[in-house]
This record gives sequence, C-alpha cells and structure tokens, in this order.
Amino acid sequence: MNADAPPPSGLGRILIADDEESFLRSLAVLLQREGYTCDCATNACEAIQRMEAETYDLLISDIRMPGNNDLALVRDCPARNAGIPVILATGYPSMPTALQAMQLPVLAYLVKPLDFEELLSHVRRGVAFRQVASTMAASTRLLETWVGDMKTLRATFQASPQATAQGTLHGALAMAMGNIAATLSDLQTLFKLSAGLDGGRSECAVQQCPRVSALEQAIQESIEVLEATKDSFQSRKLRDLRLKLEALARPEPAGMLGLPGLE
Repeated sequence: MNADAPPPSGLGRILIADDEESFLRSLAVLLQREGYTCDCATNACEAIQRMEAETYDLLISDIRMPGNNDLALVRDCPARNAGIPVILATGYPSMPTALQAMQLPVLAYLVKPLDFEELLSHVRRGVAFRQVASTMAASTRLLETWVGDMKTLRATFQASPQATAQGTLHGALAMAMGNIAATLSDLQTLFKLSAGLDGGRSECAVQQCPRVSALEQAIQESIEVLEATKDSFQSRKLRDLRLKLEALARPEPAGMLGLPGLE
C-alpha cells in the first residue's frame, strides 16, 4: 500500500519520520487502516521539507536518525508547523532524551517495540488537540473580524447617522449575526472535539514511560544505598546496584516492530 495515499475518511494528517524503512511503512499502513492520512520521511531533513509543503495534525518521530541530533526536528517544528503535537518513538530510551522531551511539545515518549493500541490512543488525543487548537484560532479570527466591523460601523454611524440608517446598519447587523452563528457552530465543534482529549488529566505522558520510571527509581535507590554504605570500603549492595543500573542502561534490540495487525 502507498503510504502517501489518501485514507477512506479524513481523520487527520500525520507525518511519520523514521530511518527504519520497515517500521516506517508498517506503521503508516496501520494508521491508514484507522482512517488517517500518513506521509513518510526517512530523516529529519526530509521531514522538515514535508512540513514546509504540508500542514500536519501530528508528528511521530524517531530519535536516532540522520539530521536529528539533539532532537533538532522537534525543536524546528514550531517554525515549520506551529502547534503540531509530537509523539517520540525510540528503541534507545535514555534519561537525557526523556528530559529534553519534557521541555518540548512532546505528547508522548514511547519505547519500541510499540503497543499499537497505546500508540493509537496517543494519536487520537494528539489529533484532537491539534483540531481543537485550529478551531479555536479560526473562531478567534472570526470574532476579531466581527469586533473590527462593529467598530467601523459605530464610527460611521456616529459620523453620519442619516446615511447609515439608509440600509448600512441593517446589512452590517445581519453580517454580525452571521459571524455570531458561525462562532457558536465552532464552539459546538470544540465541545465535540474535546471528547477526544484525555479528560483533563494533567500528567505528562513522557513521565509515564516505563523506562524513565525505572531509571528514576534506580537513582533514588542509589542515593539510599550510598547513604547506607558510606562508611564501607566494599559493599555487595553497591555491586548489585551497579549491575542493575547497567541492565537498565542497556538499549533494547533494534529492528523490533511489535506492531500487530499486519498480514
């Protein structure tokens, strides 16, 4: 299947950036089956070019890929596609990248192999956030236009009440009523879109990454063990802790998809 082909229904447009071709195309196929339009990029430079040419509702990006040093792609997103939410998917999770992600517009930090249902829930939430933001921006522009028109009408009416009364006022008020009706329609759309959000939870999805939680716990245990053994020259506890930290820091094997649903 062509990863750039339009979906059966337009739920949202997603850009997927990953230098692992099989993962890239497989994920695009699965998301297209859910009704999303998916464009693919194999490096950060190609992803930036696509964002300059298209408007996307969501970016799913690898961390270790050409041109993405220091999460350059995510840092460049505001200039190319303002407000786009980002999902990071990596086979090499680390505390530095997780902490960096928390300072950037990252919706979720996921570890490969991915659980597709978990990813899909983040995708739906991210697209909903994007659509809410876009609808709010459109409503704001509409209201600003309406306020500007009303100010102009008031100034004209005060300057020449007789001329304004000859039809201008009626037409301007009709246009204002139309703007108000359109704004109410936007508010109704926002209310429906809000159902796709996370119900008002404020916790950061990056902090829910199991690898990050494990590393944070290990750091806390390190402090406790070092405090308990500070007077010892040798300690079995310190050795066991070192082995545990080494195991946590060891990267996951590359090349695992873990994406169900492919035939």
